[in-house]
Amino acid sequence: MTEKVFSLHIHDIKWLFFLSYLFAIVIDNMMILSFDIQFMPYLTLLTLFFWTSRILYKSHLLSAFILGLAFDTALNTPLGSHSLIFLTTTFLMLRSRLRFKGYPLWQQSVIIGSYLLVFQIMSWFIFTPQLLGNAYYYYWLEPLVAIFIWPLLTLILNRLTHQTVFN
Repeated sequence: MTEKVFSLHIHDIKWLFFLSYLFAIVIDNMMILSFDIQFMPYLTLLTLFFWTSRILYKSHLLSAFILGLAFDTALNTPLGSHSLIFLTTTFLMLRSRLRFKGYPLWQQSVIIGSYLLVFQIMSWFIFTPQLLGNAYYYYWLEPLVAIFIWPLLTLILNRLTHQTVFN
């Protein structure tokens, strides 16, 4: 029963794959541009990590590049800056994704938090944000929030994947 889930192919879940990215991009843009919530990690990056760990026969580097370009155009940042960061963190995920799948969920959450910390450090050097007051704490709080969001995101996307594949 579980063998089909471990050998996911893009043609089995193509609509879920694309719609999850679209939904994550829309939510991220709403959080950043409309609500100005500064402590939320990018759900698009977390979704990219999820699919990178689940679909093993693809490298997902092209997806990371395209998602980074989408972020650059939406946030009006220099073209390619988010792509560079997304590619780097995805490459780090690719290096350990087979071991990553075998870890318990709490350990996966800590690893995702460390990837988001790398993301924040790279963003710090590339964008040099002006953080005043509590914004400094909110900026560095993102990896901790990602640790708590990862199990929820994994649960939701796993259930949707199971429903898509087995129905």
